[in-house]
Amino acid sequence: MSDRFDVVIVGGGLVGATAAVALASAGRRVAVVEAQARQADHQPSHDDRTLVINAASLNVLARLDLLPEASVRMPIERIDITRAGGFGHLHLEARDYGREQFGQVIVARELGNRALAALTSNDSISEFCPARLADWQESGDGLEVELDDGRRLHTRLLVGADGNASKVRERAALRCQRAPYGQSAMIFNVLPERSPAGTAYERFTPRGPLALLPQPAGRVGVVWIDRDEGIDQAMELDDSTLCEQLGERFGPALGRFTRPGKRARYPLVRQRTAWPVAERVVLIGNAANAVHPVSAQGFNLGLRDVAGLVDALAGLDDPGNAAALRDYARTRQPDQDATVRYTDTLARAFTNPSGLARLATGLGLAAHAGLPGLRGRLVHAAMGFRQPVPSLAQPIEEQA
Repeated sequence: MSDRFDVVIVGGGLVGATAAVALASAGRRVAVVEAQARQADHQPSHDDRTLVINAASLNVLARLDLLPEASVRMPIERIDITRAGGFGHLHLEARDYGREQFGQVIVARELGNRALAALTSNDSISEFCPARLADWQESGDGLEVELDDGRRLHTRLLVGADGNASKVRERAALRCQRAPYGQSAMIFNVLPERSPAGTAYERFTPRGPLALLPQPAGRVGVVWIDRDEGIDQAMELDDSTLCEQLGERFGPALGRFTRPGKRARYPLVRQRTAWPVAERVVLIGNAANAVHPVSAQGFNLGLRDVAGLVDALAGLDDPGNAAALRDYARTRQPDQDATVRYTDTLARAFTNPSGLARLATGLGLAAHAGLPGLRGRLVHAAMGFRQPVPSLAQPIEEQA
């Protein structure tokens, strides 16, 4: 005998958990299948990563009551973009665009704790954890999903939110273009001599971009990107040497760095699933598209996938409706294409060692600094408002 659900979500990380809450809020009975035993601070996506939550994503999380308390959310009021060893400097102020902030910084663990609490307290959501997807077959008006422990779930729609190495994507034979960057990101936090106070920094270096993002208590979250072998070496540095090298790479703007936190590393890959739907199956988040962390767009793209899926299924008795899934794929395609292309172009252009590439990237930063129209388009896209904007992501005052 199978338990029956409207939607089964494979993957209970940040995107999968948000999808579960969003679909349950829309009246669906939802199951979440998660491989890792539920302990918030030990979830793979609930670690020390510093997430930049753009304006559209803040709207999604606010509408779903998933924002952590204000004391652990740091506003981004300005963005400072520079490059090492070359000209070009772009400084953006939120107030110049009629906004108090571009977005907020939230440590993944804080958002994860909030999401887990929401899953546990929602009577329309059932968790199967720890459990893994084994297989599925078509069955009448839906799919019969088998878990590795032998339990069976009947669903009208199967959502793959199971990350870069998605088993749902593999089993559904959805074609994915995948290209490793040969780079990894090292994530940690550190205490600067001078606090950035609402400023997010991105510095492009020949070895890869470096981001410093405000955290509570005057600390900053560091996203240090380098070739895989460079990250191998950096992971082994003692704390003092790590802080010295961070200062050399970033420059003197924030003074000396001390007291680094725990380090983690992630290999970087470009991944694009141009058509992320199959019969009663849809991929969202990294299961569909993985992007370089330059410009901090990956998690935000996944949240827009969630919001787009809610819109596509609105008012339908059958969430696995084939026409609705096709509409979802077509509607999300421009945003997904543009985000993957933009982040990939930035990642490759700013690490290209040729003199011509360095000149071009310097001119690009200078052009954005000097031309308000270019700056405006950059800011609008970075805040997540690329058209069509899903309902959950729209500014809240527009729906008041």
